[in-house]
Amino acid sequence: MTASVVAAPAGSLEELLARSGQVAVEVSGAGQTAWNGQVVETVGEVLGLAHWDGTLYVDSECILDPLRQMYAHAGEEQPLPVLVQYRESLATLLHEHAHFLGPAGATQEAARGAFTRPGSRQLEEGVAEAWAQDHLNEYLTRLGVDKVAPGIEDARGGGYYAAFVPAVRILAADLETRGGDLQPGEVLRALNQQTAEGQFPLLTSLVYNSTRLPDLDRSGTSTRNHLEAILRQGFAHLDTFELAPAGLAADRSRSTTTALLHHLTTEIHKAESHHTPTHELPPPTHLPPTPGPLKATPPTPQRLTFTPPATPHSTYRSAPSPLQTALAGISPPTPSATTQSATQTTISTRPPGVARCLQR
Repeated sequence: MTASVVAAPAGSLEELLARSGQVAVEVSGAGQTAWNGQVVETVGEVLGLAHWDGTLYVDSECILDPLRQMYAHAGEEQPLPVLVQYRESLATLLHEHAHFLGPAGATQEAARGAFTRPGSRQLEEGVAEAWAQDHLNEYLTRLGVDKVAPGIEDARGGGYYAAFVPAVRILAADLETRGGDLQPGEVLRALNQQTAEGQFPLLTSLVYNSTRLPDLDRSGTSTRNHLEAILRQGFAHLDTFELAPAGLAADRSRSTTTALLHHLTTEIHKAESHHTPTHELPPPTHLPPTPGPLKATPPTPQRLTFTPPATPHSTYRSAPSPLQTALAGISPPTPSATTQSATQTTISTRPPGVARCLQR
């Protein structure tokens, strides 16, 4: 990174917040942000929320208070746990800004409609969190936070959305391997530059174009729709593990995605075979072996079924997720009585529970 892209450090929390959205655009390469420049300080169980009308809601105690402390002690050496707390507060900020990103001309209305479709929330949250984790240091450097809190770039937190992030990373890495000329991180960056309206179409195109189908299937519409349905079913199933302990959630995410990729490979081979003369078919040995005991259930006549790995009979979701509640249309978090620094329906939250005040 060159010095030309690093502005003077933000001198206060207010200045950092004012610059936070544009710097997210610069780091991401997205065409625009839907953020309206308004920040509402809140109290309650939601750490951060990117509202559909463009308003950013952030928790006072867990997110803003640590950052106030950071600026009150600007330039001073801090113990590692304090730096981790600062870093996780800023990671929440970047995660929420990631939800506002999109291509030029994208609308929140279209994104909100797409967000309700199967798998969209899981993909959106996984992409936002994985991308924010990977680009947080660049974000901090551009904001000059490394000068305010020396050593923060070397501190590491645990992250969120353990049920979604591994799936996104595995699928992105697989596509970059299949794509040939794709660089590591390129798929994740491209997905993060889309709203919920464009993420699954882009993901489906990346899968479709990594095969021989563009040369074999002249229209490709039904095949693409079928591939998208498989992808959506796979990501929607990840919702089952969201409230599980992080380690278990990550393991289930990985096994589900492995089965999903195997099922995609099988369906792609069937589609290629359908459009290929018998004498041109590649040997069956070209198919990758079935990974371990994870086997996709043979497709139904409609070829629309993805069967994820078996899970225990008991469900982890003993209580409604706050994400589901927000999606159902409840009011945004309660504004703090002390501040409402700049303001303005709902894309996402980082989950509470054990993550409350960043205590994992």
